[in-house]
Amino acid sequence: MDFHTETLSQKHKYIDIKPISDVHIGDPHHDTDLIQNDVDWITAKDNRFALLNGDIMDTATERSVSNSYESTLTPQEQLDYARKLFKPAAGSILGMTQGNHERRIYRDAGFDTTKELAFSLQSFYSREALLLKVRFGKRRNFKHQVYTIYMTHGFTGSRMVGGKANRLEKLRKIVVSDVYIVGHSHQKITFPKAIFVPDLRNEKVVEKKQVFINAGHYLNYGGYGQIKGYDPTDRGTVILRLYAQEKKIEVIS
Repeated sequence: MDFHTETLSQKHKYIDIKPISDVHIGDPHHDTDLIQNDVDWITAKDNRFALLNGDIMDTATERSVSNSYESTLTPQEQLDYARKLFKPAAGSILGMTQGNHERRIYRDAGFDTTKELAFSLQSFYSREALLLKVRFGKRRNFKHQVYTIYMTHGFTGSRMVGGKANRLEKLRKIVVSDVYIVGHSHQKITFPKAIFVPDLRNEKVVEKKQVFINAGHYLNYGGYGQIKGYDPTDRGTVILRLYAQEKKIEVIS
């Protein structure tokens, strides 16, 4: 697990973050307009940011489930396309992780296309999982507000919403965080939880509110998903809103 801190402007009263995963550039069902709209949304205001959480590129190979002969772009063209697509948002992408699709090339050839993309976009990169500390705004005591976000691409093979949510919730057994984010299962799911943690300095117990997010995807229905009988799910992603004056988290779908 990699730890990284992002310090943003003190002037922000709140920030909005879009967790983006499963874009699948190169897949014949990739929705180019939908992801372009999200990039345009991010760049429209200076308090908007993004997290790229794997499977940005489809990277089908001969050994993968995806059919490399149906790909609309070669792996190199997918990387070039992703660089061009997200370039306007460079500096607003707070962190990136590798997905299982990009892992195919890394496994076969030792070349990490996501790391190359992160370098191009000046974004912090973690291959497996990222614990991100975000500091911004100014509270009444003139200190930044601070949030933690734990992000990993995801791993569940469940087809049911309940199974996907259960695997997401298990992340709280790994690390204590304000927000948990996964992708992979092509299903938008959000729910709140809470946990009591000891405040050793003040000798009391405090309630820590937590938010869990399973991000969506950017594929039109068809192809492998339809062949396997997967349900069509809502495309796109959600907005994670974090406030500065008080510790408050909202998810906007």
